[in-house]
Amino acid sequence: MTIADNAMNKKDELFNPFPGLRPFKIEESHLFFGREGQSEEILNKLSNEKFVAVIGTSGSGKSSLIYCGLVPVLYGGFIGDGNSNWRIITTRPGNSPIENLSAALIKETSENQGSSDDFIKQKFSSSLLRSSSMGLVETIKQSFDLKKENVLIIVDQFEELFRYKSSRKDLSTYNESEAFVRLLVSANKAKDVPIYIVLTMRSDFIGECSQFHELTELINDSNYLVPQMTRDDFKKAVEGPVAVGGAQIEPQLVQLLLNEVGDNSDQLPILQHALMRTWDYWTDHSDTSQPIGISDYEAIGKMEKALSEHANEAYDELAENQKWICESMFKTITEKGNDNRGIRHPTSIRNIASIAQADIEDVIKVVEPFRALGRSFITPSYEVNLNADSIIDLSHESLMRIWNKLKVWVDEEWNAVQMYMRLSEASEMFQLGK
Repeated sequence: MTIADNAMNKKDELFNPFPGLRPFKIEESHLFFGREGQSEEILNKLSNEKFVAVIGTSGSGKSSLIYCGLVPVLYGGFIGDGNSNWRIITTRPGNSPIENLSAALIKETSENQGSSDDFIKQKFSSSLLRSSSMGLVETIKQSFDLKKENVLIIVDQFEELFRYKSSRKDLSTYNESEAFVRLLVSANKAKDVPIYIVLTMRSDFIGECSQFHELTELINDSNYLVPQMTRDDFKKAVEGPVAVGGAQIEPQLVQLLLNEVGDNSDQLPILQHALMRTWDYWTDHSDTSQPIGISDYEAIGKMEKALSEHANEAYDELAENQKWICESMFKTITEKGNDNRGIRHPTSIRNIASIAQADIEDVIKVVEPFRALGRSFITPSYEVNLNADSIIDLSHESLMRIWNKLKVWVDEEWNAVQMYMRLSEASEMFQLGK
């Protein structure tokens, strides 16, 4: 076998272990490094209270810590009298908290996802959830064999509930938000059923929880503030996945990355994205028998530019008539409040098409470059087929801070909203004769 053949075989054995902006998935726990010991602390709180709120800054890795830290430990049977059979229900409040919870429950029990039976089941489930504060408990009792399995409900991005609650000035959003929280609180109080609840939430929204008295008590009793990663933690998050992926990395590059991350706790997803890009460049342009080096990292623009330039590549692939749809889409799925906090605004393709005055198919064509293999700017990921009802979302808020075009679009949309509000208030005052 020649040297070239050996190099080709080695390249075939390599795989990119970095997810980019998106959180790690449950099946990627073997690639998750840098948070050792923290999942056990969360487990203890969950075991004692059947509830834990995992709170941390944007970019601190809250979701990944739950999916790749806590869940694998649960499967080991450390809660529930040794019963390691777990049903994992993952939901986000989004634009319809109870509907999304219902859809997540049906997804976990469905044998033929997307069927007409599932649609009927979801409508029934939504009605049951809305019928009383015990609706979640009753739904779970009907759906699972609680003598043989435990149920973990993960409410990811819980801060979306506050945006949803204030999204319209009518009682419907207020009532649904209140009902959603009561479902969770009542499920926690039902001590005879093995229902466990984990919330993940950005720490800058913790004050908003005081709107819900019983939820505040739960959070006070059982919360876990995700600590800032140390330099050694970041080092493990770099070197661990590289080794699992079958490669080596120059110590000088590791030190450079650690120096660039510094004390910025929100840099983790940006680091992951830069490493994903560096790995791809290394496999495509460098000698893979050699470690990943500084030259590979510099070629992708380093952490400073890698994300923005990569997003611009996706944007530049669009035809001129598609770029307006792209701008409209990103303005729709992002939001900035009066406190200057950026937050995602998940939206269906149908609604994006309506706002952009475009066809469903044209919107899907615009979405695709941003979720292609090797890109993780938008969810759902590339392997999921899209339709009019698919919910489009940013993979991470950091894209709002880093991508140059999106920063401009977010500011433009915020200014337009402020102008509309001022005009609306002036019109109302005029009508009142003031």
